[in-house]
Amino acid sequence: MASAPPTLDAEPEPPVRGEGRRRRLRQEFAVRVTVTSLLLLFNELVVVDHAMSSIIRLTAFTGLVLNVPYFLTIRTGIALRAQAYTRMLIDVALTTAGLYGAGGLGAAQYIGVYAVVPVYTAFVFSSRACVIATVFATATYLGVVVLQLQHVLPYTQQPLPDAWLIAAFNLLVLNIVGSLAALLAEAYRHSRDRLAMLYAELERAHDESLKLNVEMQGAARRFVLAEVVAGVTHDVRNALQGAFGHLWLARRTGRPLTPEAAGHLDQAEQACESAMRIIRTTLDMARRPAPEREPVAAAEVVRRVAELKAVEFRRDGITLTVDVADTLPRVLASPYQLQQVLLNLLGNAQDELRGSAGRREIGIAGRVDGGRVIVEVHDTGPGIAPNVLPHIFEPFYTTKLSGSGLGLAISAGIAEAFGGTLVGENRREGGALFRLTLPAAGRLSPA
Repeated sequence: MASAPPTLDAEPEPPVRGEGRRRRLRQEFAVRVTVTSLLLLFNELVVVDHAMSSIIRLTAFTGLVLNVPYFLTIRTGIALRAQAYTRMLIDVALTTAGLYGAGGLGAAQYIGVYAVVPVYTAFVFSSRACVIATVFATATYLGVVVLQLQHVLPYTQQPLPDAWLIAAFNLLVLNIVGSLAALLAEAYRHSRDRLAMLYAELERAHDESLKLNVEMQGAARRFVLAEVVAGVTHDVRNALQGAFGHLWLARRTGRPLTPEAAGHLDQAEQACESAMRIIRTTLDMARRPAPEREPVAAAEVVRRVAELKAVEFRRDGITLTVDVADTLPRVLASPYQLQQVLLNLLGNAQDELRGSAGRREIGIAGRVDGGRVIVEVHDTGPGIAPNVLPHIFEPFYTTKLSGSGLGLAISAGIAEAFGGTLVGENRREGGALFRLTLPAAGRLSPA
């Protein structure tokens, strides 16, 4: 008698699923070998009736030997699902034969042995297979009992007076166990699929975060380059203006210049003018062009940012609260750059809370003040140190070991480019607050 369920899905399978299929096959064969071996041992040590013992021994030995053709047919790779169902039904049939050998109706107290097949089948194959195994077990056992009552099959052991009651009760329990196993297995598979979806979502959010991080680093490098170029060219322009002044004074000393000296002055002025043109061009290129502004739904951008950070916040045990109404007016901005600012503010708050032992909460709130839209990001962290607060928007100023000191500077620059402001302060109840103010789409503020 055998009692292991089928474990195969359809083919072909990718390497990962193929490994899982092989693992389940090993489990199935191990269960079948273990159960049949225990039944053989039980038969030799406990069963004393010769006829009964012979039938049980034959069915158990058959279930054990069938593993060999099972293995060979599986290796063909043909109709694996049909093979799995066939093995399941054969296991149930052999179990029924073993119960007949133990007495049929007289072995009603042993009906529980059927449960091994549907329970194992439910978790490694499918809930449908579990239901089929349960129904088939019930039907085959009742078929044997009916054949015994019709004297088609002889009794190997006389049933007890209340054997029908015992059989009915155990069959009821078998069907309850099979139904519960099918439901639990379905819930298990649903949870497993949900976990896979969450893992895929985490991967997607991680990839999106990496992409945004690369874009922000590129923006930071461009910002730094623009600042450095603007600073250097500004200083050089001042020096050239001083040189122009001295050349102008040299021509107006009141003394006549020799033709050679006048020629040198002309060449010097031309060289300075050429250098000034180069500097003006460089300054124009270094200046960040005013971004294109369009009406942007701030509430939609906030929700998108909250979704991007949701997985990371759950991982760090941070609660995110969003209080931004859908009716919040649109703002004049760039969707990507507005998202960049909010991601930077949320990332800073996350860094502060990650090592915090207290409440870990971040809030985003939106409101309207006149013709401007205000979006605030606050947290329950330690806040900003008083000596740090005046410098938080300065380029390269940072208190983090791995920080660049450019995130807030870039964010403030973006806000200014859109005709808005970004300010930071500490809350009375603790934690930091950053307030982003942008013009509503109905009112255009000068950039």
